[in-house]
Amino acid sequence: MKLKLTGSGTWFQQAMKYGTVGLEMGICTFLGILIGSYLDRHFHTTPWMTLLFTFFGLVAAFKSLFTLARRVIREEENQQNKNNDDSQQK
Repeated sequence: MKLKLTGSGTWFQQAMKYGTVGLEMGICTFLGILIGSYLDRHFHTTPWMTLLFTFFGLVAAFKSLFTLARRVIREEENQQNKNNDDSQQK
């Protein structure tokens, strides 16, 4: 998989699209820890809710990662199909 500098936008737009993956993963995990910690203090279940919601946060983070990967693969396949159609028409 190559990061193309033409086609779907400038290199800056593509860097921003792919650069948010780390931020999304960090935020999902942090929110899981935050919610779990709050629930542990409220229900006095230390550390079980924190562990459970950290796991949920990690699952949400990886779901976001896989969604982006699937979108990139689909875009790449569409671009290849378009290139193949263009070369067959010539």
